[in-house]
Amino acid sequence: MNNNPRIQTFEASFERLLLLIQDLQAAVARLQQPSASSSGGQQGGGGAGVYIMAGAIINPLGTPPNYLTNQTVDWVIGGSAIVASTTATVYNMMGFATVSGKMMVLGLNPDGSFTVITQSC
Repeated sequence: MNNNPRIQTFEASFERLLLLIQDLQAAVARLQQPSASSSGGQQGGGGAGVYIMAGAIINPLGTPPNYLTNQTVDWVIGGSAIVASTTATVYNMMGFATVSGKMMVLGLNPDGSFTVITQSC
């Protein structure tokens, strides 16, 4: 550490700013996550980001039920998976069933539910 008072003041200010930026980033992340408690699950549609879910078998479109409820869905942020919902409804609109054990990429629907976009090979 430098003994110059001006540099010490600058370093202290810089550290405080870093903490404020981290707080702002966390606040933005919380605002972007779907809210399980929002009335009717309204999210405004087209949610930003990528959502993933561990592989599960979901029937194809035309074979009821083509959805699962109470699923854990993660939001991918900076290479990390953050829980977006533990009570999600996930629809499969594809013409084939999803496969257990293969990661699914999901899109956020306007009502707060999710739809399978693709599944890993």
